[in-house]
Amino acid sequence: MASPAPPIADPQALAWLPTLIDELLEDIFLRLPTPADIARASAACPSFRRIITGRSFLRRFRAIHPPPLLGFVAYEGFHPAQPPHPSAPLARAFADAADFSYSFVPAGRWLTPWHPRDVRQGRVLLECTPECDPAFEYYDIVLLRDLDLAVCDPLSRRYSLLPRIPKELRGKHKHLIDFGLFLAPTGEDEVETTFRVVCVACNKTMVVVFEYTSITGEWHIPASLSCSSLGTVMPHSRYSSFCHDDEQDRFYWMVPWRNKLLVLDVFSMEVSVVNSNLANYHTRDSGKPLIVLGTDRTPEVFFLADPFGDGPTDIIRITKKNGSGSSDAWQLENMISLPNQYKYFTLGAAEGFLFLRGILQDENSEDYSLAEVPDVEYLSLDVKTSERKKVCVMKRYFHTVYSYFGYPPPFAKPTI
Repeated sequence: MASPAPPIADPQALAWLPTLIDELLEDIFLRLPTPADIARASAACPSFRRIITGRSFLRRFRAIHPPPLLGFVAYEGFHPAQPPHPSAPLARAFADAADFSYSFVPAGRWLTPWHPRDVRQGRVLLECTPECDPAFEYYDIVLLRDLDLAVCDPLSRRYSLLPRIPKELRGKHKHLIDFGLFLAPTGEDEVETTFRVVCVACNKTMVVVFEYTSITGEWHIPASLSCSSLGTVMPHSRYSSFCHDDEQDRFYWMVPWRNKLLVLDVFSMEVSVVNSNLANYHTRDSGKPLIVLGTDRTPEVFFLADPFGDGPTDIIRITKKNGSGSSDAWQLENMISLPNQYKYFTLGAAEGFLFLRGILQDENSEDYSLAEVPDVEYLSLDVKTSERKKVCVMKRYFHTVYSYFGYPPPFAKPTI
């Protein structure tokens, strides 16, 4: 007797089968313990790589594995995290794949190289200025009319040259000087290759905010503020500090001004003045004050202090009371003690970390003419736990570095 014919498969079920297999594989890959394991899985076959590099998987992966700190972008190239830092293997792979000489970006208007002004979500904001001296980059003053800007992705080697800020916008406010340049982060619902650039410029009477968006390809002025009440003394360095509130899309910009710490909400132009007995501390020559968002999304200010006059050994933390209407309602929150055999310098802040430069006290020399200079340690400090980690060691005393959080291929997608 003949065997009964096999049942005819449901065509609709067959159509769903590849999707179900992909979803199961995504769940399996997400259970791998480290990004390195997932990278090895992506190299196993084309179908695995298709799933792992897909937008759906990458979004789920990044939610479980926040981008690690891979190193620092400095005035001259990229400096990867070094062993024993946990990111060292990924950092080395990233450094080998990326181009931080920016050789793929066309030359700017001036006969000077491009150098970084901010790093965020895989993008590097570059500037080209009439003069370019690495030894004095922290103190350079650049007129807005002389500023050339570009945004690039060193991993995919894509770039976008920004138009100059139009004369009709600059002309409303004379002699504007660049005192703050930064990239805005891309939101979850935005196209991953779109970006915004914010420029805070000053003269003796005004603070003016310029914003560029890649969607329109144009600059506009979202806010401006009269600063005549602050006096005619300008900030001593254009390398100010800022942080971004992703939920409210607000930028906080901070700069020392007339022996005060001025915190400005860039878009609402609300000003706060930090007056927390700063006269009791020596804050000069130890880097710029840094600003981050606290757990309740209020800004917090950190700066190195030298209460005894023999070298900064503490990080002072000052917070503003949530919802306070007073411009100077800031209070001393706590101090973070640092080993006193080192001389520290603040470099920047991002992702809940402060970044410091540290050198031994008896080796504290910034004479760049020396053939041999002592090792300079570049460190991260977790503001929640006060844990310090050595990220890398260099032979240069950089005044500014930009932390790079991200992934090497295959997890990184083009951002331009």
